[in-house]
Amino acid sequence: MMTLRRQERFYSSATEIMNVRSQLRDAGDVLVGDIRSANVARYGFALMTDTAVELFATVGTSVVCASPSGKTLFLPPTTLASGTTLTSLLAPPDTGDLALVYATPTNDPDAARWFEYRISSFSTRSISTTCPAATGFTSIADAARSAYALTVPVPLDTSIHKGAPIRFVRRGRYSLYRSSDGEWYLGYRRCNALGASSCTTIQPVSGPYQPYSKSGSAGLGFRYFDSNGIEITDASVSSRVARVDVILRGSTSRAASLTGDAAQRYRDSVIVSISPRNRSR
Repeated sequence: MMTLRRQERFYSSATEIMNVRSQLRDAGDVLVGDIRSANVARYGFALMTDTAVELFATVGTSVVCASPSGKTLFLPPTTLASGTTLTSLLAPPDTGDLALVYATPTNDPDAARWFEYRISSFSTRSISTTCPAATGFTSIADAARSAYALTVPVPLDTSIHKGAPIRFVRRGRYSLYRSSDGEWYLGYRRCNALGASSCTTIQPVSGPYQPYSKSGSAGLGFRYFDSNGIEITDASVSSRVARVDVILRGSTSRAASLTGDAAQRYRDSVIVSISPRNRSR
């Protein structure tokens, strides 16, 4: 019985410790992906505090199948018969997102820029009316697939032509928050695309983590630096951020012991340095 009790304690403690490490990895993976793809050079960080960050993250990319007419762009399917991927979506864009279309207004490469449009609608359409084989982006073998139609509220710029790349950008906020169960979690809020920040109800992403603390031992922490390694705390110059350090701290819900020594709450932490791709050089 003593042997069985020791084994039970060992496996119970090991499970607790593995859960803590898993929670730290989960948050790290999520934050690395979105901060890495954040459009810092254009939008900066709408909010940047020690335990919260609001950013514009890329949720999809595509290309224009044909020169636009009016307010609608047509995009190829996510998967082609050839195996080529021209449209990649982490999440379906909707009316809360922005579409950035790259074009050259004066046929001068130095004047090329990203045109920003609010999305009015994003839907699937028959490939025959959006991106048929005649466009060169699909083939006859793709005839049964569905492509996409993107509509914006204003006429598209006349410099946008077939083959122009598109990025879909979503504004969201990650923060440490206390849930109704008394535990602290990494939460996410979807925010309005432009203007004053207005976000939806917070949703848990991963956790629990250590509680908020002014002493710097909170379960989630952010620090922001420019390209020279100087820390930035002013959101008005957030477009200069070249690196974000994320600190995650967690602990077991009860005392644990693997080696037979005195049981105590196991604590672990992870520090991740992330350099946004779309930052000012």
